[in-house]
Amino acid sequence: MKKIISVMLCIVMLTASLCFSVSAEEKDFGKLQFNEDGNFRIMQVADLQDDMLLNGAVKEFLKEALVREQPDLVVLTGDNISGGSCRTDMFKSWDRRNCETAIGQFMDIFEDYGVPVAMVFGNHDDENKLSKEELFDIYEEYDCFIGTDEGEALYGCGTYNLPIYSSKDSTKMAYNLWMFDSNTYDEELGGYDYVHDDQVEWYVNKSNELKTANGGEVVPSMAFQHIIVKEIFELIESGDNIEGALLNKDGKDYVFKEGVLKAGYLKEYPCPGTRPSKQVPAMMQQGDVVAMFFGHDHNNSFEVDYHGMDLVATPGFTFHSYGNEDRGVRIININENDTSTYETHLVKFADYFADSKMAMANYNMNADYLPLWDRIKAGIFFVITFPIKAIFGYAF
Repeated sequence: MKKIISVMLCIVMLTASLCFSVSAEEKDFGKLQFNEDGNFRIMQVADLQDDMLLNGAVKEFLKEALVREQPDLVVLTGDNISGGSCRTDMFKSWDRRNCETAIGQFMDIFEDYGVPVAMVFGNHDDENKLSKEELFDIYEEYDCFIGTDEGEALYGCGTYNLPIYSSKDSTKMAYNLWMFDSNTYDEELGGYDYVHDDQVEWYVNKSNELKTANGGEVVPSMAFQHIIVKEIFELIESGDNIEGALLNKDGKDYVFKEGVLKAGYLKEYPCPGTRPSKQVPAMMQQGDVVAMFFGHDHNNSFEVDYHGMDLVATPGFTFHSYGNEDRGVRIININENDTSTYETHLVKFADYFADSKMAMANYNMNADYLPLWDRIKAGIFFVITFPIKAIFGYAF
């Protein structure tokens, strides 16, 4: 009798595991759709910019954020890896292996948690022997990656759009996400690059195509890219002895003009491309983009109004490069019942782990904005308690 029960239990467990496997394989990552309550949540991750060993605190934070925030989509807005750290100056095959390892540090997490991922490149991603096209191929090895590339005809790599379908009608496009490769460096003039004319032309044509398919009504949209647009300078003014202003350029204070700042702050002078782009004027004319989201300037976190379209800076979450106390991710909430607006906020490491001395020690020993002695003390505490963490997790 016991043998029969054991066999039956084995059959049930095997069947359950097969069913789970099939359902996982059949999951359609590429079909984005508003949830039954009409909501859609995006988690923007800016400037991870790490090497083959992604910082442990970042890994733990990403896992916790996926559980707590339950995003419907993760968007990586460039400098996802520090490409220079993958460079060997020896063999391209070594660079590829290093890049695969670096990308796998975070993509494996998203794959394991079953969340769709979109990605654009930054100026540091391809600072190795691999082209952006070859890096893009690595991302495409992951089932959860839903990014595409409009092809070699367009400048750069990884400019595309992602439709979000209605919760009420899975065939109706209710929202759209634009992903732009803002490219890397201006080889002729120096400085950073920008979204080029052919990319803007593609956007206008695609926007018109979506409008036609939507009965002549524009499809409300958001745009994501790494490098911020030059129009940000139209919203900033300088002066002398301005309280709370940024004091790091030409001896002048810099603040946002009155009435444009919705939330956040300016802690770093923005670094857009050297040349002006036709991108923002085209978006203003098309009238579909509600907001643009950027990374690139690690210390900035703001939402500002540019003639009815928001420009949103998200701070970097890198420990491999500079940053500040706002290291974390941006959450963006959209509701299909009112697509003219959205809600966004930052989630920082301390928001999850402030009550854990062990977790904060893990974070603080890498926090370059803290005094050196505080970082050393945090490192000592973390090393001492690491055996406990390895077995029990953050016990206190």
